[in-house]
Amino acid sequence: MRHEPIRQFEEALALEAGVDVTIVMPCLNEAQCLPYCIANAKEALERIVDEYGLRGEIVVADNGSTDGSQALATRLGARVVPVPERGYGAALIGGSRAAYGQYVLMGDADGSYDFTDGVAMIGKLQDGADLCMGSRFKGGISRGAMPWKNRYIGNPVLTGILNLFFRPGISDAHSGLRAMRKDAFLELGLSGSGMEFASEMVIKAALKRLCIAETPVKLLPDLRDRAPHLRPWRDGWRHLRYLFMLSPTWVFGVPALAAIASGIAILATALFRAFGWTGPVPFGESWIVIGALLTATGHMAGMMGIASHLYGVREGYRLPKPWLLATRKWLSLEGCLAIGLGLLGLSLLTLTAIGIYWGSERFAALPSVLPVTLAGLSGTIGLQTLLGGFLLAVLGGNEADFTRAVYKEASTGRAAQPAAGMIAEPVHGTTFWSRKLFGEAVRFGVVGSLNVVFNTMCIILLTELLSIHYIVSYLIVFSAATLIGFFLNRRWSFGIDHGAARKDLLRYVSFTIVTLLVGLAGIRVLDGLCGNYGIAVALVSAALAPINFFVHRTWSFGQNFRPIG
Repeated sequence: MRHEPIRQFEEALALEAGVDVTIVMPCLNEAQCLPYCIANAKEALERIVDEYGLRGEIVVADNGSTDGSQALATRLGARVVPVPERGYGAALIGGSRAAYGQYVLMGDADGSYDFTDGVAMIGKLQDGADLCMGSRFKGGISRGAMPWKNRYIGNPVLTGILNLFFRPGISDAHSGLRAMRKDAFLELGLSGSGMEFASEMVIKAALKRLCIAETPVKLLPDLRDRAPHLRPWRDGWRHLRYLFMLSPTWVFGVPALAAIASGIAILATALFRAFGWTGPVPFGESWIVIGALLTATGHMAGMMGIASHLYGVREGYRLPKPWLLATRKWLSLEGCLAIGLGLLGLSLLTLTAIGIYWGSERFAALPSVLPVTLAGLSGTIGLQTLLGGFLLAVLGGNEADFTRAVYKEASTGRAAQPAAGMIAEPVHGTTFWSRKLFGEAVRFGVVGSLNVVFNTMCIILLTELLSIHYIVSYLIVFSAATLIGFFLNRRWSFGIDHGAARKDLLRYVSFTIVTLLVGLAGIRVLDGLCGNYGIAVALVSAALAPINFFVHRTWSFGQNFRPIG
């Protein structure tokens, strides 16, 4: 959080200077381009005065130029702010912090952007947006302005991943022309010194539910006679790794869910075989060890995901998850210790019993590794839970009740409140109440069950009574059931009656098809393992149900914290 005296001092400086808008340009040896860029920025400020009555300034954030850019910028009427730390992000952070205006318009100092495109961005900020991104793909990219690999591979892929992970709903996450309210900029506490700064700004704004807008901008060939500072592969990797570092859900949560579901499915199959409920398992005992490994790895990834989330909340760039707060009665240091010690005790008791049995059999080879593996798994998860509890307590500020401590700290800041100019409820109805989340899951399950009954009855009707080929019948029924499921889940399960229905439908159908293919493959494999088709269907359905709910809720219907839904 920004200290109040510092904020008041900066507001007094801005008032004294009579500045409402600051145009910030990062600069490293740009003497060749600065005359054009500063003249273009002055033209943009004149339009801003005409349209909005706001006065502005131009700040050149110099990153250690050696070609006289500083003196040239001062002579042309700009205010030069030296930024000792090298890097594109460091220059923009230093220049934006030194800005007097309440609105900051950032643009590159190489002539590749027309600052007059930023006039509309200031209008968006006045209308209530906290961040306005420029979209080069909507405004037009001139010939030779962007390499083909950036235009058709790098930018679309990175922007697509960013939209999938954080849901900002923008078409160009790496535009060099963007505008932001200064108070929102300071609140985000941005720290990326390199090109990843562009992603960091959008990610943290989306995580804190700031209102994000987008306007078209043009991308022009730059005016330099030298190579640009951008290094596509290096900077692309820096963007990508930043996306993963700020997304514990996708780095830890989704792999944890997949690993635990797969591990439990394998161990459950082994248990069914041990109790004689299924036929022979063709892959042998080795699969039991693999199932335990997957389950233990998934548990560890889940603990790391919770730790990463609590860290983000405490650092102020992530909103709290109310469902996690609802678990604080057992998700505390004492709760983790109790669960961990209980699982360790169970492991020791089981191993002791196995040892006694082994001795009674004169230390002959055990008939199966399943008991020992399950005992070892119990001990592993218990130890990880015990140690993870201490890690979570440390991240929670050395508090035993770390969940409540972190969320109490977050509730005093902006993270607990909707951003300025933004409605309290996102467009897609973000859930803030764990009971409502539980109700959504129940309704989603009911719709899924009804879909299964509908599919079965309709396929029987078409194939048996109307003698339609099975594959044709299945395609007809699947298409109808998917549409019905979409509308039932959208309106009844999640209570959405507005927003981009077409995009939701496209995402819903896409993932439903993927789920169908994965499910059929899983049933085929498990049927071969256990020799029982019904059990295979039940196990695959149980594994896919929570994944379906999670992905459809967050991806298909956008039910997470985002500025526009």
